[in-house]
Amino acid sequence: MKKSPLVYSIGIVLGYACIAWACNNEKPQVKFTTKQHMEAEAQTIKNMQSAFEGEVTATAKYDAYSKRAESDGYHNIALLYNAVSAAENIHAINHLAVLNDAGATIPIIKPNFEVKSTKENLNEDINGEAFEAKTMYPQFLKSAEEANNQIAVLSLTYAMKTEQKHKFFFEQALGDINSNTLNSLPSLYFVCPACGNTYSTAAPRHCDFSLTEGKQFIKFE
Repeated sequence: MKKSPLVYSIGIVLGYACIAWACNNEKPQVKFTTKQHMEAEAQTIKNMQSAFEGEVTATAKYDAYSKRAESDGYHNIALLYNAVSAAENIHAINHLAVLNDAGATIPIIKPNFEVKSTKENLNEDINGEAFEAKTMYPQFLKSAEEANNQIAVLSLTYAMKTEQKHKFFFEQALGDINSNTLNSLPSLYFVCPACGNTYSTAAPRHCDFSLTEGKQFIKFE
């Protein structure tokens, strides 16, 4: 399996434009008091520390799950886990950049997880990715938006959108195990080095999330 170095950081410049329709239909902005803003800032740092811990753990966990899948005879699922592990590592790097930017304490992480059978691992991962995409990251985003921490919003958004795709990939893999159709699983994955967005089969011209050029993607085959 071919991997490229995972030394990347957030390099996206946000731009905002207001067109006539949007201006005419703009929702009134919610104004927060200084106390609310400070509380949101503090909560955002706690959330980013938690998110960083989760992504570091996921990086190690999925790497271990890849080895288990290979030993179970599921080569293409092992390949998927390698790609997802790389994506989670990129999320961890982005979250770390947010914490460093804020001068926050960086937690020392000792990943703790149990390696089960590949089928059990996939079941657990589907639930975990669903929780992050539908509950955890949306809650974290709300605090970051209240704190007006745009770099945190960017990092959290990248992770949330990518976890939604990972859930789909894991569901596909589990479904193929259950139906004994593993030959239909992708044998090639691409991971965006800026946001972790994960693609199967072919890389696009640019990332749907970060607009990073496809030729810069990390390839897993």
